[in-house]
Amino acid sequence: MGRTLEPEVMESPDEVNAYNELDRLFGEILFQGFAESALRMGVTAGRVLEVGTGPGWIAIRLAILNSHLSIDAVDLSSTMLELARANAKECSVGGRIRFARGDAKALPFDDHTFDLVLCHNMLHQLPDPLLALREIYRVAKPEGAMLVRDVRRLHRPFMDLALPLYCLRYSTTLRRLTHGSFRAGLTLREFKRLVRISGIDRATVRPYFITHLGLERPALNPSRRSSPSVLLGSLPDRLIRTFYLSNFTDSSSA
Repeated sequence: MGRTLEPEVMESPDEVNAYNELDRLFGEILFQGFAESALRMGVTAGRVLEVGTGPGWIAIRLAILNSHLSIDAVDLSSTMLELARANAKECSVGGRIRFARGDAKALPFDDHTFDLVLCHNMLHQLPDPLLALREIYRVAKPEGAMLVRDVRRLHRPFMDLALPLYCLRYSTTLRRLTHGSFRAGLTLREFKRLVRISGIDRATVRPYFITHLGLERPALNPSRRSSPSVLLGSLPDRLIRTFYLSNFTDSSSA
């Protein structure tokens, strides 16, 4: 089964609120796991860009974890950005994240601007994700870090069995969007080919559990500044979160 594409931009209030619902359901696992993995890329101070920020929870969690990071976050959806700004303000980090409208296929930044570039669950929305991946590579510093993660398209019979369980607690809208996202995702083989064609150096491709896959590129000269210890969420959440953490060791244990 090939990819079944979904709309590139989510603007309706129902869709935006559904994506915001993900933080309540799985924020301590998926979003926190991604934010902690970002810290393991070896950048503990400097400029960070999140591409496709949605409701802003990755940028927000990263800002909470590390106040030494200067964070930009872009999205094509004005409705998403409005919610992201409200979420950041509610979490008392509104003044530390610059949310702006930006197209992942043509990022509004100069070459080699950022120490760390992040992208979470956005590539599957693009007909040609290679355009975004090359843009992410372009704006990252040559010695900088990258962390890109997305949903993983499984073989049809297995996905048809797994998705109803995965979406068990979801609202009707979020369930519909999640089904669409996984059917628009890449297989592990397709993702590896995508990264290879992109020409990104020092890139490692790996799966996270059965639901996600990603690209990890740590900083060439990792910072020696200690990263904070993180014990957020319940014990079950913290245990499941280990499936979504980077294999790289963060700078606090370097």
